[in-house]
Amino acid sequence: MATLLEQTDMLLRRGERAGATVWSTGFPLLDEALGGGLRSGELALLGGPQGNGKTMMGLQFVRNVVRAGRTGIIFSYEHQANTLMERLISLEAAESDSGSAASVLEVRRGLETGTAGGSLEELLASMRGGAAAYAALRSYGDRLHIHESSGASTTLNELRAVITDVHDRTGQVPFVLVDYLQKIPVDGASEDERITGAVEGVKDLALDLGVPVVAVSAADKASLAAGRRMRTHDLRGASALAFEADVVMILSDKIDVVSRDHLVYDLANIQRFREWSVLTLEKNRHGRGDVELEFGKDFEHGRFITEGREVRERLIDERIVVS
Repeated sequence: MATLLEQTDMLLRRGERAGATVWSTGFPLLDEALGGGLRSGELALLGGPQGNGKTMMGLQFVRNVVRAGRTGIIFSYEHQANTLMERLISLEAAESDSGSAASVLEVRRGLETGTAGGSLEELLASMRGGAAAYAALRSYGDRLHIHESSGASTTLNELRAVITDVHDRTGQVPFVLVDYLQKIPVDGASEDERITGAVEGVKDLALDLGVPVVAVSAADKASLAAGRRMRTHDLRGASALAFEADVVMILSDKIDVVSRDHLVYDLANIQRFREWSVLTLEKNRHGRGDVELEFGKDFEHGRFITEGREVRERLIDERIVVS
């Protein structure tokens, strides 16, 4: 402890940071709940049912980091780099012109159809918001690294090697997204053993390299029944995940976590709730847990609206019920 006190004092006297480095997620209310953002050496899990936008939100975290001038890495076990690029193009188009921006579908069709020898810049310039999107991606392209990962070969050692290489080449500690955790190939006799090995390995990697890691986490099949609210214990390999993670976030469609009984009496809420997702901060080592935030969905453009709000409804029996 005496040595640690001296080292901390030395850093402060040199005008350097003595604590963890913090990366903003770009979602102001989430950053506030996290005490500023996500921290170096820590593991955050992002779970939820299939199709609820987990990859989208994780991609948006990384995009916000690199837009702010820092470096990010995406280990994508689920999607090709081109798919992520299409989402980013539409997202950036919407950020520049939310009223009439090209959708992800329009961007995909344009890239699949191509032009008669025209450039990517010319193709995107023909789309609503496309010119601004192209300029945005060019501005941070050198700082955003996408690794097309494989469940057969992209091991923990490969993750470590890529992160170290990016750090050495850029001089920046990167923000890391793993999509998704259960796809990392790890030896083990059972699925629980493999997931335990994966989450322990990712946590060790975060600590050793001083990087923040956001890992998308798959749900256990038994938790996907209709009318249930997903919690941390519903993630595949939940006991190991909950122990190792510093932050656990569960993403849900708001319509799925609102009392059906109440909707019977206020059918106008159905469409309104469908337009929002609820992000539950179930574990948070640097602030409040059980925080309920909601963010507007703009899945047409591959994004959430970052200016969210606290859930105004109260939680009863693991459901949100309108007062």
